[in-house]
Amino acid sequence: MRFDKDGKRVRGKDIVTPFGKLDLGNKEEKEQYWGEVQQVEEARIRDAQRKYHARMSEKEREDAAKWVGHSRYLLDEE
Repeated sequence: MRFDKDGKRVRGKDIVTPFGKLDLGNKEEKEQYWGEVQQVEEARIRDAQRKYHARMSEKEREDAAKWVGHSRYLLDEE
């Protein structure tokens, strides 16, 4: 942390992220950063779903497919 001459904390405009340095004052950089975070999270979720599906029995897979179909219908998702 940095402090000014009056002892107040001074925040920088840059932060270091897993994807590199991010300028908090640049809207495009922030949007790109959150897009990258979203892609990583979606890939992580898909991978976990695949691994979970691989551990299921055939009966559990059928039940899960029915449940997902019904819930998507009720939520009006495609």
